[in-house]
Amino acid sequence: MHVHTLRRALVPMLAASALTCLVPAAGASAAPVTPTAEVACESGATGGDVAIKRPGERLASGETLNSPRRNTELVMQADGNLVLYALGNPGGAKLPLWSTGTYGNPGAYAAMQEDGNFVVYKKGGGPDKGGALWATGTYGDRTDTYPGAYLRADGEFFVEGRSYSFTYVWTTAAVERSAKVCEATEEDPRWPWLPGNWGQSATVWMVMQKDGNLVIYRKSDGKAIWSTGTYGAKYRVDLTMDPKGDLILRERDRAETLRWHSNTEGSKGAFALLQDDGNFVVYKKTGGPDKGGALWDTGTYNKI
Repeated sequence: MHVHTLRRALVPMLAASALTCLVPAAGASAAPVTPTAEVACESGATGGDVAIKRPGERLASGETLNSPRRNTELVMQADGNLVLYALGNPGGAKLPLWSTGTYGNPGAYAAMQEDGNFVVYKKGGGPDKGGALWATGTYGDRTDTYPGAYLRADGEFFVEGRSYSFTYVWTTAAVERSAKVCEATEEDPRWPWLPGNWGQSATVWMVMQKDGNLVIYRKSDGKAIWSTGTYGAKYRVDLTMDPKGDLILRERDRAETLRWHSNTEGSKGAFALLQDDGNFVVYKKTGGPDKGGALWDTGTYNKI
């Protein structure tokens, strides 16, 4: 399977829904839910243990590097494309989170170089032969870094190089986040969901895509079942829970443009939960799947 880019998730149903406006994409209905295991809020993205490719090591054609928690895998595909996948249920679909776009080069491989650069070479190519198809650009001669290609327990694939510029670290930003999105406070300044961040429940993935679109994909077949329709942003778009209870997508341009929101402002302490039934729901502070108090939902509980 060729993975050209991250999917835009504009299936006909979503495209026809004109989701680019600033009103909720679904009605504020208290939809049926299935119990979801208790999920904690998080105070920020953490890495944990890592799977590593050190200088001089390769990811050969057809080889796979698994994250320690096996929530993602990095695959050097036979078609020459290096792809990071989110893993779902055994035997089910996998979701492409990032790729080099180097398909069409059978036999290509990836190499972690001593100079700190991580490069995809065509078959028969190499540092002394040429044939580079893609690279992180992290090469240099620093001696105070630990060059390597790392796949962390939170799913993120990143490379630490030897460059003296700020680019000595390159990352996909594909960090797995908690399925529960809570408000930030001065005591607990939670990181927003940044482009590339993703979360999951038992049945769906949710991705804050780099094109500015927030999309829910079902694990049964990898198809998109909901999106905010906010693709095409020129600047970074991130997801936050406002202290007033509104779930917000904001573009970080000069005007801090509001691109989408759940329209649940006025419910301080509200949180959003990606549920095992496939629904993404904003609940009031004292609510929950087994307590009621739904303020807004995506209406995707019957689409898994």
